Amino acid sequence: MDTPGQRRALALAGALGLAETPIAFGGNPWRAVQGEAKLEIWPDSGGRWRYQRQPTVNGSEVTDDGKARTVARPVLRAAGLDPADARVENSTVRLEPRVEGHPTWGWETEVQVDRSGVVYASGWLGPAGEGTERTLLDAAQAFARLQTQAARPPTASKACPAADRPQSPPCPPPRLPSLVTGARFVYALDWGTEGHHPRLVPAWLFTREDAPDPAVFAA
Repeated sequence: MDTPGQRRALALAGALGLAETPIAFGGNPWRAVQGEAKLEIWPDSGGRWRYQRQPTVNGSEVTDDGKARTVARPVLRAAGLDPADARVENSTVRLEPRVEGHPTWGWETEVQVDRSGVVYASGWLGPAGEGTERTLLDAAQAFARLQTQAARPPTASKACPAADRPQSPPCPPPRLPSLVTGARFVYALDWGTEGHHPRLVPAWLFTREDAPDPAVFAA
């Protein structure tokens, strides 16, 4: 019981106030439960983790951003992240790590705080897996291929980047609207062809005029 993943799990549990609670390492997910608080870690899905606590009667009120950052700091550090890179809004602290100086998409850690402490948190333990080395597409090439795929009939033959969770089914590329307003290079979460091996792959995010979320296409 001394693997790097287990050591990271114990550090995370301690940061969430579960230092005295044993972690059941036997299955997938690993679990630590103390009263209304529960930590789950999926070692077979890239170290994805989630913490939930039942809000207290007087603790569910929104706290100020300064306190939220203070409460979230040890959790972020236990997850191997630099709290200085986090942003805070409405008592929720979010951080997307950078890879080789570039932003990531889908590899976010989130910590929600109320007056009693952390009420919900999720993220990743350990580094993301790497894909196969290959020549990258520039933005124009990626956009042309995305247009081609968007024009095809819907199909479920391929997984798409930035799926929300391991259980997400394969999905087709999104259909593009008439106007794309910008593109930026990121490392995006991709679950692989089987949907169980998360990794960060080079990708382009295309912002769209009439859609809140960008279209994501591997570079």
